[in-house]
Amino acid sequence: MDVLTDLLQRSRARGAAFSRSRLHGDWGLQFPVSGTLAIHAIVDGEMFAWTDDPDRSTRVLGGDVLLLRASPHHLASAPGRPTIAFMSLLNDAGLSRPTGPSRVATLGTHADGPAADFCCGAYLFDGDLSRPLIDALPALVRLRPPAGSPLRLTIDLLVREMDGDGPGQQALLDRLLDVALVQALRLWFRQADDVPGWFRATEEPGIGNALRALHTDPTHPWTVGELARIAALSRSTFAQRFTEVVEVPPLQYLTQWRVALAKERLRDTGDGLAAIASSVGYSSEFSFASAFKRQVGIAPGRWRAQHSASRSPNS
Repeated sequence: MDVLTDLLQRSRARGAAFSRSRLHGDWGLQFPVSGTLAIHAIVDGEMFAWTDDPDRSTRVLGGDVLLLRASPHHLASAPGRPTIAFMSLLNDAGLSRPTGPSRVATLGTHADGPAADFCCGAYLFDGDLSRPLIDALPALVRLRPPAGSPLRLTIDLLVREMDGDGPGQQALLDRLLDVALVQALRLWFRQADDVPGWFRATEEPGIGNALRALHTDPTHPWTVGELARIAALSRSTFAQRFTEVVEVPPLQYLTQWRVALAKERLRDTGDGLAAIASSVGYSSEFSFASAFKRQVGIAPGRWRAQHSASRSPNS
């Protein structure tokens, strides 16, 4: 299992409401922190996007795709234009929230001036396992997928589906948003100057094979020698190259990932420490507690007590 797949699947990502907007003239919208990651696909027109400083706005055009991490952000017809809350536009349109099984809101204004046409979707990630993914992204990412590229084709399908109301629309929109997200992340990581070590490793066959093995079976009692054989490298060469690419030694990476998995179990379940230890690859509660404390700084039981308030009532 590759790391991006593992992060997305274990992060329990789910799509939030979609909207389709066609706005004319002078306009400005502020989007709240309604999800962990927002995606805006610009269908047509010109607009400007920024997070906290309108003087550092980004010009976006039809065909562009924006990824924005969880923070208030703005889209407007010109940089620095006053913005109103997106929910206010929904309310003015009589849509306090997207209605119907599709959860799609279609908005529009009829002022004079060129139109800006765009679709928005928000992604929600539950838990901490999404942090290696979300933290690797800038606050605002602008992508311009070429015509005919996989991401462009997916966005075109997403837009066409939002314009309709056929049976199964929500299921199809959710799947298309999943595809668009993975394609957008691939495109960004492949063109960015500063990418996370785990993604660089996926592009390097030997190290990538070892990293996939760790994620496929994190409970296995891995050794550096065993991982080196999977990578088809000598033990010393593998250890050095893994550390250079991923930025931590292989067994330290394994410990970090096991502890991240354990945190989810500690917060989201009532399982005992011995059961959690076994579920993440430790032979005893003592060895698990020692590794957890070295990594986090406090014992797992104390960490659970401090974070139990964050558990969902329906967990």
